[in-house]
Amino acid sequence: MKKIIYILILLISISCKTIQIESELQKTNTITEYYENGKIKSVGNIDDFNKEFNNYRIGLWNEFYENGKLKSSGNYKLGTYEQCCTGGLCDGYYSYKIGEWIYFHENGKLKAKGTYRIGKKHKETSCEGGDEINFGFVTENWVFYDKNGKKISPTENDINEIEKSSFLDEWDMMKD
Repeated sequence: MKKIIYILILLISISCKTIQIESELQKTNTITEYYENGKIKSVGNIDDFNKEFNNYRIGLWNEFYENGKLKSSGNYKLGTYEQCCTGGLCDGYYSYKIGEWIYFHENGKLKAKGTYRIGKKHKETSCEGGDEINFGFVTENWVFYDKNGKKISPTENDINEIEKSSFLDEWDMMKD
């Protein structure tokens, strides 16, 4: 009788763990976004769970200029922050860039290449005091190039332009 009880306990604990692991995996859909002229603007994966309302980016994304040349390429991850909603606290979602990214000038020449250092940044929310979100920061290991492909020292504007694009919140990704 004790053996049966131990076996049941073991089976229950294994099955619960399996359910938990499966629920943590994100399901994705690949989408393509287009410019008004019909050319591809971006291609990547979105979070399947939230696709009804927003296109939260996860995984590999490629963005293109209107002339068809590659603008940037790299990976996104989904994050959450606390919002104050009518019924109490609720989650706000955002996508942030992780790992190595490459950026190109409109002429196709390499603009910047580097790996984001993930840190925390304050975000204003509907809750008093806001919340801290994961944010990709440019480090000294990034390499920048001018429009002719010559290696340059980045200006503050160059760094700010890359960092500013390192996260997209729910308002940036609302479906039309």
